[in-house]
Amino acid sequence: MSDSPIKKIQVYCSELCQSSTCGPDELNLLNYPVNDLEPNVTIGYEGFVFDPSSLPDRVLDLLQIAAMVFCADRMVRRGERESISNKAWARSFVFHISVLDFDFWNDQRIQNALLEAVLFMTGDRSYEFDFHKAEIGHYEEKKNQQLSLFSEENQRVTGTENANVMLFSGGLDSLAGLLAELADEDRKVITVSHKSNNNVVHLQKELLTRLNADYDGRIIPYGFSCHNKGMASLEETQRTRMFLFSAIAFAICRCFDKHKFFVYENGVTSLNFPVQTDVFNARASRTTHPKTLGLLTRFYRLFDPYFEIEAPYYRKTKEDIVKLFEKYNRLDLIASAVSCSSTRTKHSMCPHCGCCSQCIDRRFAIFAAELTDYDGEYAEDFVRKINDNETSQRLYQQMRFASGKDYFSVFDMSKNFATELQEAVEYWPCDNPEDSVYEIFELLNRYSKSALKAAKQMQMKYDDLRMPISDKSFLKIISNREYLKTPFERRAEEIDKKLAVTLPILFKTERPKNENDFNDKIVALLSSADARWQREYPVISFGNTSYRADGSFDGLIIESKFIRNKTSPSVATQGIAADITQINADQAVLFVVYDPDRQITDDKAFCDSLMEKKANCIVRVYR
Repeated sequence: MSDSPIKKIQVYCSELCQSSTCGPDELNLLNYPVNDLEPNVTIGYEGFVFDPSSLPDRVLDLLQIAAMVFCADRMVRRGERESISNKAWARSFVFHISVLDFDFWNDQRIQNALLEAVLFMTGDRSYEFDFHKAEIGHYEEKKNQQLSLFSEENQRVTGTENANVMLFSGGLDSLAGLLAELADEDRKVITVSHKSNNNVVHLQKELLTRLNADYDGRIIPYGFSCHNKGMASLEETQRTRMFLFSAIAFAICRCFDKHKFFVYENGVTSLNFPVQTDVFNARASRTTHPKTLGLLTRFYRLFDPYFEIEAPYYRKTKEDIVKLFEKYNRLDLIASAVSCSSTRTKHSMCPHCGCCSQCIDRRFAIFAAELTDYDGEYAEDFVRKINDNETSQRLYQQMRFASGKDYFSVFDMSKNFATELQEAVEYWPCDNPEDSVYEIFELLNRYSKSALKAAKQMQMKYDDLRMPISDKSFLKIISNREYLKTPFERRAEEIDKKLAVTLPILFKTERPKNENDFNDKIVALLSSADARWQREYPVISFGNTSYRADGSFDGLIIESKFIRNKTSPSVATQGIAADITQINADQAVLFVVYDPDRQITDDKAFCDSLMEKKANCIVRVYR
């Protein structure tokens, strides 16, 4: 059977819309009324020049394209947060957009550079841009429509002769970068910020107002808003946000004859190597990845051949960032920096949820720097109590990666992160690939030491020997050294505990009729408690034949064997050994063996003899 054709989501923008409805196969995005259709997206670029009409046509087009791509990205779900397979992750879009500078955007070099940058940062399957030319007779009308991107809210950017442009999120990294810029007393700084929600707007405005008072008004804040109007945003990853952010920063640079803007983000976060290689790989962000910034630079150089995007903190860990506040004598600002990425839960009293990956990363860095007295409040304290499995998984991933098991040496790192290294090395700020690899290796090792130091500091502060440790706490994770177990071992252990209790009860009065019946019972036990269980794992190719496992759990293959009173252990051994030969060497497998009549006389010898035949293989016997 051939694969079904890939669904391409058609995105019609502004005057090309014939409707204002949005569905799974078609989006209509309007930022101004068209043919009696009401706007359904809000794009508010503050007026950063006195006369926005003086902006080059292609730059006006760029701002519209970036905004529409961002809005469309948020309107199409990639898949559930809990999804393991991420089958819906890679989407396909076709954008229909009317532009002022048609010849520029219809140039294949421009389209190729745009597509390469957007595809990498999003991880989507495909993008296509169907550009329409604004007819001469309607050129002025079209330009006025483009200028409608600018809100009535004005932030006039003036006095920019000695000013740098930087992206500013209000988090620790960008705030430390702003302090570094302001350390030069003759410099002004144009900060470009996204008004993502009212809470963030308030906190950013409060912080920048405070800093302007402290630094002689040398900050020129520029904010923009871009969101869906009256429609729920279905996708929270916002991978195209960097395209929108950078397009505005580039437009400001073009207005004031600047040839670079700055992105302040630590190197570990920018690289975003998978902390657990077999789960949620695709969901790792590429917002400030070296390749993302490299491809965007290549794209913007087609507007300005001398353009640069500079990332000064690529060689720093998060702990290094936190220590910069001490260097610039602004420890008082740490609590004002908001790092939380939670879009689902807002806390009126605490700006940080305490359990998203950014909050966890922040707390580790602040503990490592021994500056906890200056930190802000968190809604949840994972050290003493973990409230959900997702947070537990993040902490396990954090410590697993921090333990450095995947990069004990440059060789190990190159083997385990081959793809990630290849993507990063070409754009890493070193003169040759070999230096880049060693620099990344050194960065990861400094991160490892920092994270382990932080965990030790947490343990010393919170582990009260007079009190028991909660099973659902970070203290339990580190005291049990759970992170030293592979993800495969943890999943197998989870299943083993469940089956060891439930199988004897289930089969106390009535045994399985046969092996298929036994498989059905295993399915019932596991799937009723966890959606990660799948019956009939996808076929595994083996030479000219194929092999289908009995099931899978969170990516772990599971095979079940029923040893009846007429089945000898040697037959079971041969069956398991035959299965092992058909499973890929890097695929993890758990064999569930039910032996009610004790045909197996030595469980340990039976299991060990089989586990020696394959790495990532566990055999367990139940009665």
